[in-house]
Amino acid sequence: MWKMVRKLSKRSLILILVIPLLSANESTAQEKYPNRPLTVIYGYAPGGAGDVILRALCRAAEKDFGQPIVIESKIGGNGAIGMNYVLKSKPDGYTLGLSYTSHYLINPHLRKLPFNVLTDTADIVTVFKYNFGLAVRADAPWNNYEEVLAYAKNNPGKFSYGTPGVGSPQMIAMERIAKKEGTRWAFVPFKSPPESIAACLGGHTSGTIQASIDLTPHLQAGTLKLILVLNDKRWPAYPNIPCILDKGYNFYAFSYGGLHGPKGIPEPIFNYLEKVFEKAKKDPTLTETLQKFNLELGDLRGKEYTNFWKSNYEETGNIIKALGLQEK
Repeated sequence: MWKMVRKLSKRSLILILVIPLLSANESTAQEKYPNRPLTVIYGYAPGGAGDVILRALCRAAEKDFGQPIVIESKIGGNGAIGMNYVLKSKPDGYTLGLSYTSHYLINPHLRKLPFNVLTDTADIVTVFKYNFGLAVRADAPWNNYEEVLAYAKNNPGKFSYGTPGVGSPQMIAMERIAKKEGTRWAFVPFKSPPESIAACLGGHTSGTIQASIDLTPHLQAGTLKLILVLNDKRWPAYPNIPCILDKGYNFYAFSYGGLHGPKGIPEPIFNYLEKVFEKAKKDPTLTETLQKFNLELGDLRGKEYTNFWKSNYEETGNIIKALGLQEK
């Protein structure tokens, strides 16, 4: 009996000594995050607007992480392939992705996806906010929105505009205008903004609707002229060009670029990621990059952004359905 008590006591003593060591090791492991490089997935070809901004953000964030951030492109499905890769990754904070609002609000209503944006994503931070504008060639006969609209009404289907793909925020805004005005535009999809702009400059389309980061060099060079801003306010660099709300419409195009990860990232790591990337957004290099292309800094934190796009999810789906944009 006494021997058994002595054995139990020894085991208890061992446990008393070992458990604190295990706890200390676990704590140390957590404190070391990140202890290896992070990967951020970009769902498009390198060199695009999002890629340029993402690299500026990540270079700033590396200073606090103490680890490199590898940016990897996974192209296809209007960003869906890259998002699927991120959402199927281990939720440990090492694999993140750059997503656009269209990935949440438009892609799921256009086609069946291998993930559910409503349940599988964790938004960390918004980085930037796109500005969209309708532009025409510098020598085009239209000098303002009223002239474009009058031409479209008198010649239904003859005013053509290009955007990068079916279901883009700017395309939906333009089609909503046509529906409200009782007219028709001719939509021409392109694989990229440069292709759409080139088609407009070559006279193959009447206009092009792109983000300010893509239009700005051509506006500054005088080869394109801005007709209408499709956002909720005018561009600071072009204060005399009206925005869509100035024309009496109660809708506008919007798209944030933000970082997300898979659902289930541990709360301490998630909070740390949000803190570091929010700080990185204030880096002068990133600020200069955004200003150069008339882009705005993302003003929503992760959970605020989630609530924002979810509040628009059902309405956007109804618009896409009404426009008949779903893939057959």
